[in-house]
Amino acid sequence: MRVLVLGSGSGIPAMGHMNESVLVEVEGCSYLFDAGEPCAATMHTNTLLTFYGLEPEDALPTVDIYSIKSIFISHFDADHVGGLPMLLQVMHLWQKRGRAFRFKPENELRLYLPADVIELFKELLRALHLSRLRYSLEISPVEEGEFYVDERVRVSAIRNTHLKEGYSYSFILKAGGKRVVYSGDLGDEFEALPLLEEETDLAIIECAHFGPERLFRSLRLKEGNIRRLLVNHIHPSLYGREGEVERLGRKYLNCEIIVGRDGLELTL
Repeated sequence: MRVLVLGSGSGIPAMGHMNESVLVEVEGCSYLFDAGEPCAATMHTNTLLTFYGLEPEDALPTVDIYSIKSIFISHFDADHVGGLPMLLQVMHLWQKRGRAFRFKPENELRLYLPADVIELFKELLRALHLSRLRYSLEISPVEEGEFYVDERVRVSAIRNTHLKEGYSYSFILKAGGKRVVYSGDLGDEFEALPLLEEETDLAIIECAHFGPERLFRSLRLKEGNIRRLLVNHIHPSLYGREGEVERLGRKYLNCEIIVGRDGLELTL
């Protein structure tokens, strides 16, 4: 399993910390959690470089956008969905290049959204002239509990209180005996704890709506279940202070602690 951070920042993007987006690759198939801007440019640019055999030193790890089977959106804040329409458009336009640029085997992509925004998003696609795509886009609601199963992964959702109006979710992905937690945005730091009731190989926890010390103090209650902690979706005040945050985390938790940055690649 490969985990690739496409965007590690919060509402105010900066170089190295663009808006939230995380890709999980399992046996050649990929699953995208949130689609903050500019995830389309990031994946498209690196795929294009690979297509032409170019490997600049600052290129991010290669992503095949047509390996994506499903996209899971935690909630409809702009910094979590701002790149989604462009990603759908890039996937559409690139298919002009031929059959090699299609989702396999049926040229289908599944998109899971909070139920309250599905019709609004369909209207947005119509307004953006994206209602007719060269691939089949199946839009379904996120549902609490286990709502997605294929031959490789199982994905569950837990509702959180980040939004006062509307739906906001955290996700748990299980594959090949590994367990990955993706918090999305939380109402407070303690909402991470229900995600960690079982042993977790990688916990991807946000740190934009509370400080890192508050987060690390709360996670001590589930410390034994966390093998590796990725602090992602960090507040702009933490940009450039990644090492400081990691050192602070090690004072509280006895596990590997990494602060997210764009292009970070982890193998489980």
